Amino acid sequence: MVPSIEKLLEIARTYWPSQEDPNQEPSPEAHLLRALWNKKLEKPGPWDVLIEQLRNAFPENSVGNITTASDACFWCAIYPSHSREPPGLHWVYVGCASIIAPVYTVYRVQFEYGERRTFRQLDLEPPAVEPAVTMSRLMESTMDLSLLPPDIANHPAPVFVGWKSPPKTTLFHALFTSYPDNLP
Repeated sequence: MVPSIEKLLEIARTYWPSQEDPNQEPSPEAHLLRALWNKKLEKPGPWDVLIEQLRNAFPENSVGNITTASDACFWCAIYPSHSREPPGLHWVYVGCASIIAPVYTVYRVQFEYGERRTFRQLDLEPPAVEPAVTMSRLMESTMDLSLLPPDIANHPAPVFVGWKSPPKTTLFHALFTSYPDNLP
């Protein structure tokens, strides 16, 4: 069950500062997020199981654990197989499991593949196509998380996340990442 907007805003304020620090010093909230990451990364858990399940479900694609501890989520991506796909526009499917709230999201990023990979489009609505459907099902069953609905994900959050600041910061940024299109 997805927590209320009020509860999610309370969680966001726990792990992200509500004021900008002109000295760029780590905030008390940043220290809390770092401590939570240290705990989450101590031992293998459901995230590692999920990555293996995705690799088994999509052996023809490249499944990557793209988690960075600067965000508030575990990240994974399903990339198109370069050996089978011709150059052109292709979607990369992304799953995020928040470490601060019991929610996840699935979205996709379109890139043009050629000599270089070029960003073209971001679609934050969970698409009802494969591999997004299987990714969502596995995130719910393996991680025991609930899908964060887009209307709640887009709710403004009065916190500073990365380079996002109010009023542009949303619960999506606070619970997952402020750079959804910045994939390795």
